[in-house]
Formats: sequence, C-alpha cells, structure tokens
Amino acid sequence: MERFNMNFQNKRVRVWFAFVLPLILLAVLLYISLPKEFEFIPTLIIIVGFVIYQAWVVLDKRKQRSNK
Repeated sequence: MERFNMNFQNKRVRVWFAFVLPLILLAVLLYISLPKEFEFIPTLIIIVGFVIYQAWVVLDKRKQRSNK
C-alpha cells in the first residue's frame, strides 16, 4: 500500500484545504444564521462537497494509473 503524506506537497491535501475546508466553514456559518426550517441546507452542502471531492480523488487515481 502506498504511503500517504499529510503535507501541502500532496495534491489531495491541497485540494481538500482549498475545496472542502471552505465548504465546512460556510456550512457552520449557515447553520448558525439560518432559521430552523432551513438547517438541512448546511448538511446538504457538506455532503455534496464531500461527494465531489471523493469523485475527484477517484478520477485522479485513475489518471495516475493510466500514466504509469
């Protein structure tokens, strides 16, 4: 199994900090500011963001395998 480097030289870590972390912060701010009946929206934002990130990871792995 390939070792995972948890630093900013790793492309996945940079994408996570650039894409997923702002979505989490946005979701927290929306959860605080939205009325009770719209509290599902921040959860939906986090789920959609995580699915998009995981899809990008899978596509990136396929791209790396095809380049080898």
